[in-house]
Amino acid sequence: MKKYLITWVLMLGIGTAALAQGSVLVKAGLNFNKFQDIQVGELKKSWEMQTGFHAGIGWQYKIPLIGLSFQPEILYSRVRTDLIGGSVSQDSYGFRLDYIDVPLNVQLGINILFLRPYVFAAPYIRYALFKGNMLEHVSWDNINRFDYGFSLGAGLEIWKLQISGKYNWGFGKLAKGGTPHIDKGDWKLGDTNMRGFELSVAFLF
Repeated sequence: MKKYLITWVLMLGIGTAALAQGSVLVKAGLNFNKFQDIQVGELKKSWEMQTGFHAGIGWQYKIPLIGLSFQPEILYSRVRTDLIGGSVSQDSYGFRLDYIDVPLNVQLGINILFLRPYVFAAPYIRYALFKGNMLEHVSWDNINRFDYGFSLGAGLEIWKLQISGKYNWGFGKLAKGGTPHIDKGDWKLGDTNMRGFELSVAFLF
C-alpha cells in the first residue's frame, strides 16, 4: 500500500502541472497532534494533543472551469504529544518529532466573486529529521523515520489568502516492530502512529 500511495502522489502532481494554471504559495500554521497507542509496561496510557507548527512553500495548479485544484507542498512540521496526568515534567513524559512533510492537496471548490470555498483530500508522505524529549533516548535504528497517511479538510480562499483546516490520519508505525527502551521504563511503541488537526494560513503569488 505504501508504494502505491507514493506513486499516486508523485504521478498525480507531475501529470497535472502542465495542464493547470499555477501559483506559488507560502504557508504556515499550527499542529494539534497526538500519538496513538503508546504502551507503558502492561498499560496503555492516555496521551493529549500538544501544539506544534508547520511552515513551507507550495504550488497551486487550477484546472479551469471544473473547480478542481492540485496543491503539492513541502513543509517543515513539528509534532508533539504528552502523557495526561504524568507525575513529572511534561518534557520527561513528552514525545517530539520534526518532519519534512510532502502533502498533495486535491481541492474541489467553487468561485463566488473573490471567494472560493473548497473541500480537499490530501495523501502525504513525511520523513523525520529530528527527535526530542523522551525520544532522545531512542536510537534512530528503532524508529521509522518515514511515515505516510491521509488527510481530509476544508478551506476558504479570499483573493490571495487561503485559510484551511484538516485532520490527519497517519498509517505508518513509529517503531520498527520492536519495543525501544527509554530510561523511564519499557515503552512499547510498536503500534503507535500519529493523528491530529492542522490549521493553516497561506498566501498565493
